[in-house]
Amino acid sequence: MTKAPKIKPLKFNRPQLRFMISKLASAVSLWGRATGKSTLIAWLMHLIVTRMPRSCWGIVGSTYQQILTRTLPSTIASLERLGYYKDVHYFIGRKPPPSWRWPEPFQRPVKYDHFIIFYTGAGFHLISQDGNGSSSRGVNLDGYIGDEALLLDRDKLGTDVIASNRGNKDFWKGCDLHHGKFLFSSMPWGDTGKWLLDDSAYYERDGHPFQQTRDQLIKLQLEFVDSRSLETRLKLYEEILALSAQLTFYANPTKLKKAGKEVPRGLLYSEANIFDNIENLGIPYLEEQRRELSDFMFLIEILNQRPKSVEAGFYPRLAPRHIEECPNNDYVAGLEFNLNKLKTHDSRMDGDCRSHLPIRGAVDWGSKISTFTVGQIHEDNREYRFLKGMYVKHPKLINDLADMYAKYYEYHLRKEFHFIEDTEWGNARKPDADLTYNQQFAERLKSHGWRVRHFNQGRVPSYAHRYHLAHELLGEEDERQLRIRFNKVNCKDVLTAMSLAPVRQDSRGAIAKDKSSEKKLTVPGQEATHFTDTVDLHFLSIDKHVARAIGSGHGLLLVTS
Repeated sequence: MTKAPKIKPLKFNRPQLRFMISKLASAVSLWGRATGKSTLIAWLMHLIVTRMPRSCWGIVGSTYQQILTRTLPSTIASLERLGYYKDVHYFIGRKPPPSWRWPEPFQRPVKYDHFIIFYTGAGFHLISQDGNGSSSRGVNLDGYIGDEALLLDRDKLGTDVIASNRGNKDFWKGCDLHHGKFLFSSMPWGDTGKWLLDDSAYYERDGHPFQQTRDQLIKLQLEFVDSRSLETRLKLYEEILALSAQLTFYANPTKLKKAGKEVPRGLLYSEANIFDNIENLGIPYLEEQRRELSDFMFLIEILNQRPKSVEAGFYPRLAPRHIEECPNNDYVAGLEFNLNKLKTHDSRMDGDCRSHLPIRGAVDWGSKISTFTVGQIHEDNREYRFLKGMYVKHPKLINDLADMYAKYYEYHLRKEFHFIEDTEWGNARKPDADLTYNQQFAERLKSHGWRVRHFNQGRVPSYAHRYHLAHELLGEEDERQLRIRFNKVNCKDVLTAMSLAPVRQDSRGAIAKDKSSEKKLTVPGQEATHFTDTVDLHFLSIDKHVARAIGSGHGLLLVTS
């Protein structure tokens, strides 16, 4: 006798249920990590597959690598929980066997290389803004889904995807989903993805400004996590529940036009964080995230806090042109949808990391958090590339940071590390240690097979000097200088710290970096200036150790230790 299959009931949290029962046509869901965004994307695909057979949608990402490595693995796992299995109910990158006789979309693609086809004939183009996935140009879409939407270029989304979201009105008359836009994202940071917040404008119009309530709620939630008293936690949780009851999210009842921006009727804007899913995750998971993540990552990614911006900061010339997507799509495409390999992130996935070149790095050692940025000189492009930012929190320190670097760059061919040293602080040592912080870090890298060259800065110049140097390098007015470029994804914390670093005048009236945020418990460590000090060391090294080429910039770069 055949054994009955084991059926496990699906359990949805409150934000997921709100999404499912709302009569919505579009949605912008800014939810923190572990709130169930992937489950919701899978549920939305289920609705499309069953309600809109033979429709053609788009799954949009900033890069093809992002779609393959961050969107698809979690979405496929969530589809399995709904009973959809790859190569049974749908195929990725190829057609189903002809003998299966599945219907095709009304407007089927010429090639299925970047396409997901389901058994009902509904399909999804994998559309990337870097041009390596499917293209939306010339395609009539019945709607689109955007994951990691904070990374999307708003202008490209408008000219390509939004313009293609048209047609086929005769097939699904009365279907609310038709021509919908569904954007899912964690909270935007810095200037990246701020346009997503515009769709919340109808709450203010309706007299329901929720941001103040959200800020109060997150403050209580942070106190709850950091408290070790059960009595205090119980009291705080009662306050959290009472405040949560005051939050109201609903679909926009009437179209809103304001300052050239439009919020369509039927769009549901919502925000959620880990406390909305605490019943499924449990308190131990919450505590683990608090221990392991930086303050910035915890507040922004887990508690979904909106980061504040700083006007006229220490790096006023930092601009969008300095920030680039840098995927290695050739490597990712070669993995051929192997989900286990796609989940493993290392430097082979970074298109800006050149394996035949040495890597340069600078560290800012701290008692609570130690930060580390790495870069490379790309002489042929006249660029200084910031490849990645890393950090460890107390009690982790020197060896942990070196091990993290060695693991990520394990497959780098030229294992040569140029250590940009801050000798003023880096030559400190633990009371029971024979080696300084910098020496121990270098020795640990050597144990992983890396050759270390030391680039000594001596005593670090004043903040006024660093301010003017950053102003000059980021201004790009001298063609002899290297252009500064940051990896948009890998340098997220670095860029956020730079955009939030305030400037002040010292007692003598000179320009200085306001480092008071490092001492404030309410300001995330990554929002403080720790990371920016490592950027300063890179800039100083460019000025001191990298000789400027002569004339038109086609000369030879000299790097001296």
